Amino acid sequence: MTSTVLDVAIMLLCVSASVVALGATEGDLGSDGRPYTAADAADRLVTETATVTYEVVETAHETRTVHATLVELLGMAMETTGDGEAADRFRSQALGAVEDALGTRTRVDVRYDGERRAAEAGAVTAHDPEPRRIAVGAEPPRSAAVTAAVVTHPAPAVSATTLRPCAFVVRVW
Repeated sequence: MTSTVLDVAIMLLCVSASVVALGATEGDLGSDGRPYTAADAADRLVTETATVTYEVVETAHETRTVHATLVELLGMAMETTGDGEAADRFRSQALGAVEDALGTRTRVDVRYDGERRAAEAGAVTAHDPEPRRIAVGAEPPRSAAVTAAVVTHPAPAVSATTLRPCAFVVRVW
């Protein structure tokens, strides 16, 4: 009887160890069993949606909810010009949602060059010396093999007729 209990305990230990080992490597694989690449992350960026809920203190503790694709959330976070607590909360929640969705070994840099929205007038000015940029995720280690992809997507603008493309540089290692 002792032998049977010991055999079952060892078998359960081996099964648990194999589940942990397979679970650790599954994050590195795409849905088709190939290694997860920047192209896979870029595809998720433009197709996967997330919901961000943040509190707006200025309006009697009301909450607001935004549901959008990951790339749209990054564009909105980049375009949020307010310096208030609500803007900071939205930016933080949006960047966190994107980082959680893409994983720990993914970096996304978002930028547009040469223009900046003037906060008080809502106008777009050209040739700004410091273009706005945001990033999600850690920089890849220098020794890592990195794949990269670039997605161009319009950022939200003041008017529906003005679309300004942003470059979303995705790196996976």
